[in-house]
Amino acid sequence: MKRTAATTSVLLVIVFVFPAFRAASAEEAGAKDPGYFRVELKAGESFDMCASGEIVCPARGAICDDLKVAVPAELPGGIGFTGVSPGTTICSAASAIGPRRVFRITVR
Repeated sequence: MKRTAATTSVLLVIVFVFPAFRAASAEEAGAKDPGYFRVELKAGESFDMCASGEIVCPARGAICDDLKVAVPAELPGGIGFTGVSPGTTICSAASAIGPRRVFRITVR
C-alpha cells in the first residue's frame, strides 16, 4: 500500500509539476525566438519586406493575426505591412523560395 501511494505521488508530480516548468520555458523561448523577425512601426508607417532582405521576393500571401494592429499592404517595392494602431501581432508571408517568413510587428 505504501509503495502504491509513493508511486502515485511521483506520478502526480510528473503529470502536474513538470508541464508547468515546461510551459514557462516555452514562454521564455518564445520571447527570445530567433525565428521571428522583429519590426517596429508607427501607426500609418509601412514595412517593405523585399527591401529589408528578410524574404526572397516576389513574396505573396501576406497575412496578419490582428488586423487592428497591422495589415498586409501592396507597396511600390512589393508586399509589406502597414501599422494601424498600437499593439503587437504576428504576420507572415510566403517567400518565392523556401518557407513562410514570420514577423513580429509592434506598432507604437
